[in-house]
Amino acid sequence: MTAAGHNFVVSTGKGMVQVHVAAIQFAQVFAGVAAVGLIALAIAHVLIAVVAVISVVGSEQTLGMKAVWFLLIWAMPLIGGVLWFLVGRRERARWNPAASTRNPATQ
Repeated sequence: MTAAGHNFVVSTGKGMVQVHVAAIQFAQVFAGVAAVGLIALAIAHVLIAVVAVISVVGSEQTLGMKAVWFLLIWAMPLIGGVLWFLVGRRERARWNPAASTRNPATQ
């Protein structure tokens, strides 16, 4: 491979093929962007799992349900973490009869 001006000349058995430097640079930039994107996805993946586990530990779930959620997040970090935030994190509202009755004297 020899450099000829702004083109690389690659010798093949059937002739000369010119590949523009811009195409090579684009491929290098694209590979760099793809690598940064994959690193960002890996970091997000780990962060979702860690935050989900912390949220499970601090939740009002029973110990058994915490164990189930922890195992789900451990087995499938991204899916388990997202499921925890969409479904499992919802705390069940407890009915408090004292809070639900109105006392006309206090109004």
